[in-house]
Amino acid sequence: KFFLSEMIACGLMKAIDHLRDRQFTDPDLVADVDLLHKLLHENYKEMTRWEVYKNEVESGHLQWGSTHTEAFFKENARMIEGSDGDFHLLKVLIALLSNHDEEVAAVACYDIGEFVRHYPNGRAIAKRLGAKDVVMPLIEHENVELQRHALQCVSKIMVNN
Repeated sequence: KFFLSEMIACGLMKAIDHLRDRQFTDPDLVADVDLLHKLLHENYKEMTRWEVYKNEVESGHLQWGSTHTEAFFKENARMIEGSDGDFHLLKVLIALLSNHDEEVAAVACYDIGEFVRHYPNGRAIAKRLGAKDVVMPLIEHENVELQRHALQCVSKIMVNN
């Protein structure tokens, strides 16, 4: 079950869906792809949106999707605190800002900004954990999309809404 969650977090469901659309002549390959598709989709149905998000962040493979929205963070910002109150997921998001994959860094910027907006005292917590210092250089990144998300993130950290 753990590996299925990891596979979902890494975006394997989409890849398996594409493989199912192809015409393979090897019946074993078709059976394996169908089995993996069935297992992934059954496990996905059992997982809450929070579990999907948590696994995605912990895997480091952030991709735009339904868990990277304002509505999601309105519902789940408090969950980022973690059961121990150590803000482990926020620390992981801050670490992902340095990821070489620009989409991962952009999604991390967005998520940190939304955490700051929707978590009580989120601004102070993000600053204390060093988010602002890591996001600031991204404002001058060559990727325009990453620049935009970094600028929005910094503005959410700096300004009271």
